[in-house]
Amino acid sequence: MNKSNSAEWNERCSVSRGQSRNTESMFRLLFERTADAVWLFDPGNATVVDCNDAAAALMRCASRADLIGKRAEQLSTEVQPDGTPTVESVARRIAETLKTGNSRFEWTARRFDQLEPTERSDHLQSIRKNTRRMAGLMEEVLLLGSLDAGKMEPAPLDLGTFVRRLVDEVLSATNHRCPIDLLFGEMPVGIRADKRLLHHIFTNLLTNGVKYSDAGRVVRLEIGRDGADIVCAIRDKGIGIPEADREWLFNAFHRGHNVGDRPGTGLGLVIVKHCVDLHGGKILVESKSGEGTTVTVRLPM
Repeated sequence: MNKSNSAEWNERCSVSRGQSRNTESMFRLLFERTADAVWLFDPGNATVVDCNDAAAALMRCASRADLIGKRAEQLSTEVQPDGTPTVESVARRIAETLKTGNSRFEWTARRFDQLEPTERSDHLQSIRKNTRRMAGLMEEVLLLGSLDAGKMEPAPLDLGTFVRRLVDEVLSATNHRCPIDLLFGEMPVGIRADKRLLHHIFTNLLTNGVKYSDAGRVVRLEIGRDGADIVCAIRDKGIGIPEADREWLFNAFHRGHNVGDRPGTGLGLVIVKHCVDLHGGKILVESKSGEGTTVTVRLPM
């Protein structure tokens, strides 16, 4: 090779290297600036060798370093949209891409949990609370369905013992938020009743009395005999029921406009009414907004 040819060859190599560097710079700029998330994987072990900021943001990572070195299956759900286990799908997708040069497919990744400990605790509490609420709602809906079937199972009942035990249950379930005064009048002897229905009646009414009263305010349960009937009255000094809401008391899912953030489903009184009707009884609600509520239930023995 003469000097002229040598100079030309060196010039061509220099141009080639310059073009390569320019192309690499352009790809790097595109890689960094694009709004699309981009990962670069090692085809041998499917680990992330590089990614852009968009990928880190999509995965809710603090930085790219959280992703680099991770295997594809570590960043993914166990099963992909086509039903294939992720471990199998990773190998198949890599093989397809290496063979054809490109491959398009749906993929489900798993984002990092970056909540602060306090936020995480709040979220978990909210999830638990809403889960319990939904479970309670489903139980009440199923209960209404069984009550609509109209089946009763009367059995001998010691009413005094039954009511005392039930008051203890409500106090425990409400963390003793309000004391419950239990006052007995003349008590009937040797009655037969459906314990399940009575349990729903008393539990719902006492729980409402506690829930809609300020902590520490007394809720009173008076129970006794009146001729051929058992009469019980639950009295509280709570928030009461606005007049506009009273005509809707026994409508499913309706709640008073003054309940605020107090939990509830709007089914409690509906269940009570169903149970009272099945027992052939009557229910009367007297209330004044801001002054409390008295619910009186009369059941034939």
